[in-house]
Amino acid sequence: MSQNLSRQQIYDRIKASSKDSYILEEMKRLGFWEETSTPSLPEQLIQKEAILQKELQELIAKNRKYEDQEEMLREMRKKRMQEAKAKREITKQENEKKRLDKADSWKKLQQQQVLYLGENVSKGLQQKESDIEKLHRLSLPVFEDVSDFSRQSGFSLSQIRYLAFNRNVSERIHYHIFEISKKSGGKRKISAPKPQLRLFQQWILNNILNRLPVGDVAHGFVSRKSIVTNAAPHLGKAVIINIDLKDFFPSISYKRVKGLFSKLGYSEQLSTIFALICTQAHTEEVLIDGLTYFVQKGERFLPQGSPASPAISNMISYKLDKRLQGLAKKLGFTYTRYADDLTFSADGDAEHNAGRLLYFVKKIISDENFTIHPDKLHIMRRKHQQKVTGIVVNEKLNVERAKLRKFRALLHNIEINGWQDQTWGRADHLIHAVEGYINFVHMVNPSKASAFKEKLKTIITRHGVPFVEVNEIIPEVLEPAENTETERKIIVTKEEKADWWNIF
Repeated sequence: MSQNLSRQQIYDRIKASSKDSYILEEMKRLGFWEETSTPSLPEQLIQKEAILQKELQELIAKNRKYEDQEEMLREMRKKRMQEAKAKREITKQENEKKRLDKADSWKKLQQQQVLYLGENVSKGLQQKESDIEKLHRLSLPVFEDVSDFSRQSGFSLSQIRYLAFNRNVSERIHYHIFEISKKSGGKRKISAPKPQLRLFQQWILNNILNRLPVGDVAHGFVSRKSIVTNAAPHLGKAVIINIDLKDFFPSISYKRVKGLFSKLGYSEQLSTIFALICTQAHTEEVLIDGLTYFVQKGERFLPQGSPASPAISNMISYKLDKRLQGLAKKLGFTYTRYADDLTFSADGDAEHNAGRLLYFVKKIISDENFTIHPDKLHIMRRKHQQKVTGIVVNEKLNVERAKLRKFRALLHNIEINGWQDQTWGRADHLIHAVEGYINFVHMVNPSKASAFKEKLKTIITRHGVPFVEVNEIIPEVLEPAENTETERKIIVTKEEKADWWNIF
């Protein structure tokens, strides 16, 4: 061991054992301490102290190291927490940016498309491909998607969403709903669309439905046809069978209306929108905390009161008409339909097929998802009065004589006593009922109707016009004004007509 140790080296040796141990070693090295085989007591104590001092130093070092680790862990945790906090802040900002970007993209997308229209009706809104070839063949307008339809029709996407949305619960509805009295008794529920919806339905009627040909046997709500043209084929027949369909419009569901537009060639997206615009659901008014809510009950259906409903009902009934017409022809009968009023007539031996006819008619009507009204099935023989859509057809087209006499008597009473306390059938407004019956007579016998019109003018001059509460409804949606509809400009070749039949 070198005698020339630096101060630091001396300090390190003392630190490694003890001061006494270092002095003892130096004294031995320099010969000041005599070494024996058995160490003396002081020497043992010094050695023991050195060992203990070394262990103490090791423990102190370990403790210091442990304390340093805890501090280090605290620092690491603190640093990690700061980093995590900073990362969360960055993530929060990124998520907020994504949310704003997504909201902005959604807003822009909504300005270009209709993506959701309520529960159970929105599934096909992403299917935008129409059968363009079929639409061209049927001379129907073609739209790439709802945005293109919006541009061509003038209805904004926000309008389309608002009017077509299928709401289970809403604070408002798009129809004025009220009841009117039926001629046969009871009440008929009318759903008159409010102005915006009516304009949309009218657009569909004028630009799509009125471009389609109607079957030969359909006479209701058809240009150049009326109750007169419906009754004429049954004039002078031996037997006439009349059948009414129960809840005709309400039995035509949303799915059937959507299927109609789809069969015409329109995409799933457009067919869904058109069907939602043309149908409604029963609603129930519920009062909660002073606010009225309309709760939807059941499936959507074709409303009575929409300008599009009559044309849609004729399209939906096309297959029914073809099947019944084929059955009637096979059994020797003539068949016509005016809305929900089905009429069959026959002469000669065919009269005996009435039972067979009724059996198969009931099956066909059921197959086509319609229902026969149980109280409105009539079989009329020649020896009794025969009426078709209110017109007597025994020998010539005529108005029922007994009813004409009653009407003359009514006009006479009004002329003498005025409008007060006078009634005509179950009508709520007498003036409308009188004018309506005169128009009905005019279709069958214009000369008699002219006399009635002159009488009504005299009554109005003398007694004025009775007050009538105005309802927001267009009369022709209830009872169509016959022979006044503008003629539709439709040119249909034989090939196109055959294709139209094949659609159904």
